[in-house]
Amino acid sequence: MPSKTIIDIDGSEAVSKILLDLLNKFPGLTTGNKSILFSTLSDASGIGFFPISGAALQSSTEDVTGHVTQVCQYPFNVVYRAAPKSETQRIRIKEYLDALGKWLERQPVTLNGKSHQLSAYPALLAGNRVIKKISRTSPAYLNSAYQDGVEDWLIALRLDYNNEFDI
Repeated sequence: MPSKTIIDIDGSEAVSKILLDLLNKFPGLTTGNKSILFSTLSDASGIGFFPISGAALQSSTEDVTGHVTQVCQYPFNVVYRAAPKSETQRIRIKEYLDALGKWLERQPVTLNGKSHQLSAYPALLAGNRVIKKISRTSPAYLNSAYQDGVEDWLIALRLDYNNEFDI
């Protein structure tokens, strides 16, 4: 394990693009013109995903033939900004984010009476990178509340992938 964090720059770029596309395929987005944006939110509402540190190299092994296997993690947050007027609306936002996390973990979720399950993760387009799993590192929670009634609800997640190449 490296003593300081090493970022897989190409992996960060590949993961960001594919993850944005995957997040926007969440069945819960089908109502209205909602979409999840990359690293941005309007002042009053929206949903955005924010990488925390880029794709961090967790371990790297090289065999005698020069084949390298890297295990990498891409931590990120999804933030849902809204101005809920009731506890019921707050609960719906939390449930929505938790359902998103569950769906990304490839668990079945029920939305509007229909069951949905992500069957497979998309291929990463840079190198020989393969998504192994996406998991929640926290349940959804209220992260910030502003004086104008706007609130930021957050769920923390992590995408794990392997990268293999020969040197």
